[in-house]
Amino acid sequence: MLSNSCEIKPVTALVAEPSTAADLARGLLDREVTFPAGLLGLPDCQRFTLGQFDAGADNPTPFLVLNSRDQGLSFLVIHPDLVMQDYCLPVTSELLARLGVGSERQLLPLLLVTVRERVEEITVNLQGPLVIGIDTAIGVQLVVEEYPLRYPLVVK
Repeated sequence: MLSNSCEIKPVTALVAEPSTAADLARGLLDREVTFPAGLLGLPDCQRFTLGQFDAGADNPTPFLVLNSRDQGLSFLVIHPDLVMQDYCLPVTSELLARLGVGSERQLLPLLLVTVRERVEEITVNLQGPLVIGIDTAIGVQLVVEEYPLRYPLVVK
Protein backbone atom coordinates (compact mmCIF):
# COMPACT_ATOMS: atom_id res chain seq x y z
CA MET A 1 0.00 0.00 0.00
CA LEU A 2 1.27 3.45 -0.77
CA SER A 3 0.10 6.13 1.65
CA ASN A 4 1.16 8.21 4.61
CA SER A 5 -0.37 6.27 7.52
CA CYS A 6 1.74 3.26 8.40
CA GLU A 7 1.20 0.41 10.84
CA ILE A 8 3.18 -2.84 10.87
CA LYS A 9 0.95 -5.92 10.61
CA PRO A 10 2.96 -9.08 9.89
CA VAL A 11 1.42 -11.98 8.02
CA THR A 12 2.15 -15.65 8.54
CA ALA A 13 1.65 -16.63 4.90
CA LEU A 14 1.87 -14.93 1.55
CA VAL A 15 -0.97 -12.45 1.17
CA ALA A 16 -1.36 -13.14 -2.54
CA GLU A 17 -0.55 -15.97 -4.93
CA PRO A 18 3.13 -16.14 -6.03
CA SER A 19 2.24 -15.39 -9.65
CA THR A 20 0.72 -12.10 -8.50
CA ALA A 21 4.17 -10.57 -8.06
CA ALA A 22 4.83 -10.94 -11.77
CA ASP A 23 1.32 -9.71 -12.58
CA LEU A 24 1.92 -6.54 -10.57
CA ALA A 25 5.19 -5.91 -12.42
CA ARG A 26 3.99 -7.05 -15.85
CA GLY A 27 4.49 -3.64 -17.46
CA LEU A 28 8.14 -3.58 -16.41
CA LEU A 29 9.25 -7.13 -17.08
CA ASP A 30 12.26 -7.27 -19.40
CA ARG A 31 12.32 -3.47 -19.81
CA GLU A 32 15.26 -1.35 -18.77
CA VAL A 33 14.59 0.33 -15.43
CA THR A 34 16.72 3.35 -14.52
CA PHE A 35 17.59 4.47 -11.00
CA PRO A 36 19.22 7.88 -11.75
CA ALA A 37 20.73 8.13 -8.24
CA GLY A 38 21.66 4.45 -8.15
CA LEU A 39 20.92 2.29 -5.15
CA LEU A 40 22.02 3.09 -1.60
CA GLY A 41 25.73 2.29 -1.39
CA LEU A 42 25.85 1.67 -5.15
CA PRO A 43 25.52 5.09 -6.81
CA ASP A 44 26.94 3.84 -10.14
CA CYS A 45 24.45 0.97 -10.32
CA GLN A 46 21.73 2.75 -12.31
CA ARG A 47 20.48 0.55 -15.17
CA PHE A 48 18.55 -2.65 -14.52
CA THR A 49 16.15 -5.12 -16.06
CA LEU A 50 13.36 -6.66 -14.04
CA GLY A 51 12.61 -10.31 -14.69
CA GLN A 52 10.80 -13.26 -13.23
CA PHE A 53 12.73 -15.48 -10.87
CA ASP A 54 12.96 -18.94 -12.36
CA ALA A 55 12.76 -21.62 -9.68
CA GLY A 56 12.65 -24.33 -12.34
CA ALA A 57 10.16 -27.12 -12.98
CA ASP A 58 7.31 -24.67 -13.59
CA ASN A 59 7.25 -23.64 -9.93
CA PRO A 60 5.87 -20.11 -9.65
CA THR A 61 7.52 -18.01 -6.95
CA PRO A 62 6.65 -14.63 -5.46
CA PHE A 63 10.10 -13.31 -6.36
CA LEU A 64 11.39 -11.15 -9.18
CA VAL A 65 15.02 -10.47 -10.09
CA LEU A 66 16.47 -7.01 -10.61
CA ASN A 67 19.55 -7.47 -12.82
CA SER A 68 22.10 -4.68 -13.03
CA ARG A 69 23.25 -3.82 -16.52
CA ASP A 70 26.14 -1.70 -15.15
CA GLN A 71 27.75 -3.83 -12.46
CA GLY A 72 26.81 -7.47 -13.11
CA LEU A 73 24.83 -7.66 -9.86
CA SER A 74 21.42 -9.23 -9.30
CA PHE A 75 18.95 -8.57 -6.52
CA LEU A 76 16.04 -10.73 -5.48
CA VAL A 77 12.95 -8.57 -4.87
CA ILE A 78 9.36 -9.11 -3.79
CA HIS A 79 6.23 -6.98 -3.78
CA PRO A 80 5.47 -5.75 -0.23
CA ASP A 81 1.84 -6.93 -0.42
CA LEU A 82 3.19 -10.48 -0.50
CA VAL A 83 5.09 -9.97 2.75
CA MET A 84 3.10 -7.67 5.02
CA GLN A 85 -0.44 -6.43 5.33
CA ASP A 86 -0.75 -2.66 5.19
CA TYR A 87 2.89 -1.92 4.36
CA CYS A 88 2.85 1.67 3.25
CA LEU A 89 5.20 4.24 1.84
CA PRO A 90 5.09 8.01 1.95
CA VAL A 91 3.96 9.14 -1.48
CA THR A 92 4.45 12.83 -2.09
CA SER A 93 3.86 14.97 -5.13
CA GLU A 94 7.66 15.36 -5.28
CA LEU A 95 8.11 11.57 -5.51
CA LEU A 96 5.46 11.29 -8.23
CA ALA A 97 7.14 14.09 -10.21
CA ARG A 98 10.59 12.54 -9.71
CA LEU A 99 9.32 9.26 -11.17
CA GLY A 100 7.33 10.99 -13.93
CA VAL A 101 3.94 9.59 -12.95
CA GLY A 102 0.60 11.18 -12.10
CA SER A 103 -0.67 8.95 -9.29
CA GLU A 104 0.37 6.30 -6.80
CA ARG A 105 -1.45 3.67 -8.89
CA GLN A 106 1.37 4.07 -11.42
CA LEU A 107 4.02 3.03 -8.89
CA LEU A 108 5.47 -0.42 -8.27
CA PRO A 109 7.02 -0.84 -4.81
CA LEU A 110 9.51 -3.67 -4.30
CA LEU A 111 11.49 -4.94 -1.32
CA LEU A 112 15.05 -6.26 -1.49
CA VAL A 113 15.38 -9.83 -0.23
CA THR A 114 18.47 -11.06 1.59
CA VAL A 115 18.85 -14.76 0.96
CA ARG A 116 20.43 -16.86 3.65
CA GLU A 117 21.21 -20.54 3.99
CA ARG A 118 18.21 -21.33 6.21
CA VAL A 119 14.74 -20.31 5.04
CA GLU A 120 13.80 -18.92 8.45
CA GLU A 121 16.77 -16.53 8.26
CA ILE A 122 15.76 -14.92 4.94
CA THR A 123 14.86 -11.26 5.42
CA VAL A 124 13.39 -8.40 3.44
CA ASN A 125 14.47 -4.78 3.72
CA LEU A 126 11.37 -2.81 4.73
CA GLN A 127 13.43 0.29 5.44
CA GLY A 128 14.92 0.71 1.94
CA PRO A 129 12.14 -0.08 -0.54
CA LEU A 130 12.48 0.45 -4.25
CA VAL A 131 9.72 2.39 -6.01
CA ILE A 132 9.45 2.33 -9.80
CA GLY A 133 7.20 4.34 -12.09
CA ILE A 134 5.45 1.69 -14.19
CA ASP A 135 5.03 3.83 -17.32
CA THR A 136 8.38 5.61 -17.11
CA ALA A 137 10.58 2.76 -15.79
CA ILE A 138 12.32 5.27 -13.51
CA GLY A 139 13.05 4.15 -9.97
CA VAL A 140 14.29 5.38 -6.64
CA GLN A 141 15.28 3.73 -3.39
CA LEU A 142 13.58 5.34 -0.41
CA VAL A 143 14.53 5.34 3.26
CA VAL A 144 11.52 4.73 5.50
CA GLU A 145 12.94 4.80 9.03
CA GLU A 146 9.82 3.56 10.85
CA TYR A 147 10.32 0.09 9.36
CA PRO A 148 13.09 -2.41 10.17
CA LEU A 149 16.04 -3.03 7.89
CA ARG A 150 15.78 -6.81 8.35
CA TYR A 151 12.28 -8.21 8.54
CA PRO A 152 11.79 -12.00 8.43
CA LEU A 153 10.24 -13.23 5.19
CA VAL A 154 8.65 -16.12 7.06
CA VAL A 155 6.97 -15.07 10.31
CA LYS A 156 6.10 -17.89 12.69
